[in-house]
Amino acid sequence: MAKFQTFLRSCLLDSLMGYAQQLDVILVSAKLSELLESNTYQTFRVTLNKMEEGYKQVRKNPYTDMLSEIVLQRSRTFRSIYHVIQSFLYSDDDAERDAAQKLLALFNKYKAEFAKSSYSGASGMVSSFIEDVKQEEYTDAVATLLLTAKLQQLIRNQTEYGEVLLKSIAKDAESNKTVFASSIRKRFMMEMRDVLLFVETRAKESPDSVWSKLNKLIAIHNTKLVKSEALRQAALKKKRESKKNKE
Repeated sequence: MAKFQTFLRSCLLDSLMGYAQQLDVILVSAKLSELLESNTYQTFRVTLNKMEEGYKQVRKNPYTDMLSEIVLQRSRTFRSIYHVIQSFLYSDDDAERDAAQKLLALFNKYKAEFAKSSYSGASGMVSSFIEDVKQEEYTDAVATLLLTAKLQQLIRNQTEYGEVLLKSIAKDAESNKTVFASSIRKRFMMEMRDVLLFVETRAKESPDSVWSKLNKLIAIHNTKLVKSEALRQAALKKKRESKKNKE
């Protein structure tokens, strides 16, 4: 129990709230009046309500909508460059046609991935595209198709995205840190521990009772959380390593 409590303290608010809400469903479903009418459970339930209210308040990141708007603008700029390139493919001017074919070949390296990637994935694609198109072998083609202004717009979109993303990440970290350190979360953790100990104690006193079955369900619930957190951490690690390799 002590080890699991330590683990819970390290969980992000999202994971903790999901765990606590499902735990409450399990407790209520057992229909044990001794538990549900106890001060231990009632105290836990009141504080869970307060946690849920606070959780809804801190989840709104003020930069989320801003990021979405920047991503939309970046996508429009990216696609407008593509349409300009396409429009020159059938030009009567050999230089324009050659420039369009050259840039289209480069563009097609990124177009599919850009369309299906997440925000961060698309950002990596755009950064790579910008670095490539700025190479000497493409500068004449960009100038020939008068794409310099649009390319500069894409660079501005990308720079703005990076700046706002950093602010968004900092805000998320601030919110999690604030809630993690707050007195209500600490109190909630203690009250949830008391509920778990309440059930565990009754289960030990009556090994073949409903209490024992409830305790086993809670143990399964605990194991699921540990596994899901392990998968989440592994996914985050893989994402960080992938980003590092791209850099």
